[in-house]
Amino acid sequence: MNKLIPLSLLLTFSNAAFSEDAPDPADVTRLMSSLQVYVGANSNDNDFAVQSIFNVGGSFNKDNQFLTMLSATVAEKESAEQSGYENGMDLREFRARWYQVFGTGYEWLPKAGYSLDYLDQSNDDSTSIDNIVAVGAIAKIPVLSNWSLFPNVAVVKADVNNSAKRIGMDDGTGMQLNLFNSIYLGKKGTYMMINPQYSYLDFDNVVTQDLLIETMIGTPLTDNKKWWLMGVYKETFSHVNNKGSHSSSSFKVADDKRQFRIGVTYYF
Repeated sequence: MNKLIPLSLLLTFSNAAFSEDAPDPADVTRLMSSLQVYVGANSNDNDFAVQSIFNVGGSFNKDNQFLTMLSATVAEKESAEQSGYENGMDLREFRARWYQVFGTGYEWLPKAGYSLDYLDQSNDDSTSIDNIVAVGAIAKIPVLSNWSLFPNVAVVKADVNNSAKRIGMDDGTGMQLNLFNSIYLGKKGTYMMINPQYSYLDFDNVVTQDLLIETMIGTPLTDNKKWWLMGVYKETFSHVNNKGSHSSSSFKVADDKRQFRIGVTYYF
């Protein structure tokens, strides 16, 4: 892109026109069945990754929607063998989610819901966490005609791997705060999301904090909005505090948590 568009100009565009049945990935509380496939790179050594996400959505009535999600990431790990993990392409991450959203009847907060998440990273050498269980709540807050906020808070339990336990880490508990920002860039549905995420985990003698900034852009490939092209970039700033030490440091860029993805989504 040769020229940046001022945010003040973006906010003057009218909202994209979506029917009740039209897919709208910028609205994270609109739950629909879809298949997503992404390719990209992980971390500072450019490990190649393929991610697939399968969503099955439905509703009990017009004000009670649900979504079941299964996600798997296969990544190449050139340096994994040094850490005792399988080298080359292998399944690195698996995720399952139940997500339910309710209509509230309030214009200022039209939707609210909750989610149950399970994330398994036991075959990923870039993290000391084997799996994560989270219970979260989310709401939709319209700000302007083309801008909505989706605040999300979750309580988290993280189980660490045996290598971490041998150096004194225990399983952790904590919280996660997300603020999804969805901005429509035109009438056809193209959108941008800037999503800060703060995570706090207490592993008894070690406390970790992460600030993840996710930038996403998507545009429909067909007039019926069944096919979408997506791009995602994630940058993470991390802070680790050893409770037995009085030293403290500021948040630093976590090179091994950087991600880039590009892919397509099909709604059915």
